[in-house]
Amino acid sequence: MYLKGVEIVNYKNLKNCYLNFSEGVNTIIGENDSGKSNIINAIRILLDDTYYYSTKRLKENDFSYDLDDWKGHWIIISAIFSNISQEELNNEICSEIKNDENINFVNSYIGGEDNTGVITLFIRPQKTIRKELSIITEKEEFKKRREKIKISDYEFYYTCRATTDFCDEKVYKEIVGDIDNFSYKDPDDDDDSILGAKLNILDIQNHISVVFIDALRDALSEMHKPRNPIKRIIESIESEIDPEKIDKIQKLIANLNLSISEVEQIKEIGGKINSKLLDMIGMVYSPQILLESQLNDDINALTRYLTIKPSNQNSIELLGLGHLNMIYIALKLVEFETNRTRELLNIMLIEEPEAHIHPHIQKTLFENLKVTKNYTQVIMTTHSTHLSEVSDINKMNIIKSKNNISIIMNPVNKLDTFGKEKLELKKMALSKCIERYLDAKRSVLLFSKGIILVEGDGEEILIPNMVKKAFGISLDELGVSIINIGSTAFENIACLFDEQRIKKNCSIITDLDKQYVLENSSHYSKKAEKLGESRKEKLNNLFDDNNWVNCYYADSTFEIEFIKEKQNITYVKDSLDEIYKRETDKTKHISKLEGELEDAAESILIIAEGKGKGWYATILSNIIDKDVIIPDYIRQAIAHACKEVIDDEIKIKMIKYVLNSEKISEKCKTILELIEKREQNKLIIEKYCAEFSNTQLSKFLKEIEEDDAR
Repeated sequence: MYLKGVEIVNYKNLKNCYLNFSEGVNTIIGENDSGKSNIINAIRILLDDTYYYSTKRLKENDFSYDLDDWKGHWIIISAIFSNISQEELNNEICSEIKNDENINFVNSYIGGEDNTGVITLFIRPQKTIRKELSIITEKEEFKKRREKIKISDYEFYYTCRATTDFCDEKVYKEIVGDIDNFSYKDPDDDDDSILGAKLNILDIQNHISVVFIDALRDALSEMHKPRNPIKRIIESIESEIDPEKIDKIQKLIANLNLSISEVEQIKEIGGKINSKLLDMIGMVYSPQILLESQLNDDINALTRYLTIKPSNQNSIELLGLGHLNMIYIALKLVEFETNRTRELLNIMLIEEPEAHIHPHIQKTLFENLKVTKNYTQVIMTTHSTHLSEVSDINKMNIIKSKNNISIIMNPVNKLDTFGKEKLELKKMALSKCIERYLDAKRSVLLFSKGIILVEGDGEEILIPNMVKKAFGISLDELGVSIINIGSTAFENIACLFDEQRIKKNCSIITDLDKQYVLENSSHYSKKAEKLGESRKEKLNNLFDDNNWVNCYYADSTFEIEFIKEKQNITYVKDSLDEIYKRETDKTKHISKLEGELEDAAESILIIAEGKGKGWYATILSNIIDKDVIIPDYIRQAIAHACKEVIDDEIKIKMIKYVLNSEKISEKCKTILELIEKREQNKLIIEKYCAEFSNTQLSKFLKEIEEDDAR
């Protein structure tokens, strides 16, 4: 059997979430402070016997940060086990936790696997408290009784075979009560078929081994502890050691003890101790003592003298933290492998294994951890793009934080169905295709707060610099990543972003390739224009009903859209010095750029393609300044991608940058004074947008609000 899922309700920033796991190696991916460590702690509270948690350790801030008042609320942690074999059912514990039939809510999460079992922890007020609250009908009296609740009034209640989805808020109110409306459930009406039958958790923990490897672990001290992995491994193989060898070792130790005791100086010390005792308490009360060696000849006791050292060095202490961490993980895996016949399940929880480890070793370590599938289930947290690159996307939980509440996302939920029905894939699973596609560069989208998908190098290079120059803030600061698809097959990646999968805003920027150049031009292509319209129709059909994905179209191409803004032509002219040596070439292009759109379009395509669009964008990004104009469709795409990120503080920062970049007018001075006085942010933003309604920043701020309203 293996841990298939975990439900967590009201624990820290985990308001109500479900995590889906598989056999082998699983990853929990997320940015800093998104709640990864809280997930690990919740699993340990339920299953790890070395992490004893009770009301003595429970704290007020263990309750959901989203609760106005924690008092009276429950914390619920539930583990769902799957694939319980017939052999395992012979174990009394397995038969106790196994549900009689498949559980409806589990089926919705895991697809109806057979032989599931559930263990649940309810951290709730004691029955007397719940009873008192349940019989109070008067609002003020309810509030007064609730205010008196203390942490010491809570109990830890464990059950097995629960049958309900505790993440469902309706279910939570049914079993706890509607506390905010001064209603509490009568504990006498508790239904064991819903909450589960009472369970002694120690019975479970004796058969499930959980080890936690901390990101800030001191592997060296761990290996020196009395109950270190080496000792546990030796304990498990003691019965396999030849008795004759044990007998030989014991005789050698007895002889060694005798040799040490016979050392003249040691005998002398013993005599001095006896003499001092006689002086202190006299002959009648003084015991006769001997100072001798008593090395324990028990094979288990000898394990304290076993240690690991590198073959080319005298001490393990000479190794770096990275190697020490890997050795410790290897020891724990060997321990689990040797003990696996004594355990129902081994679970290794690893926090940020990338700590102190080189990227290439990270990837190798992850790949090789997969060999543990048959005896150890690994659950690791990470914010390493290198580990994400080699992680199986179908064994991945992605976590993001919004308003200090964690949201868990499963990137493959119904993804293959989308591939078959929408993308018409016949043999290939879409999840497998995406897994191969996500390299270290592209896997950054799993960590981003917002994503912009672009066609090529030009957009990838120039857009971030345009934002930085125009608004004074970088896309990196906003947590927005630009992913260069290198083609127009956006749907293969954009489909990850969906209400059922990754809940992050994704903008697609693509060209409709409308032909502005004359028909006799070598750059003219009616086919490209038709393909652009066809692409727009396809993307709109796929994503029109998806609030997380929006498409933004350039009428022509990125390079042509850029020069439609007259201000931007100045930068193109300045770039000619870096591209052409002959003055005649520069003069010719300047003339066309200042002429009709058809001529300007022809000129810019010759310039960009001649130098290479990526390299040309690099030159241009070093020339543009604060006055650069971001084309409307790109600005709108950025607004969508970062709308979950940009708060009033960021808006004020952008406004301040833009106003300080302008000639200081009376309007500028007024708003800057308000900012310096720290007046209300919303009022400043409204005033700026009213006074400078035609600037691209004011348009951008309005576009964020409009996109959010949609």
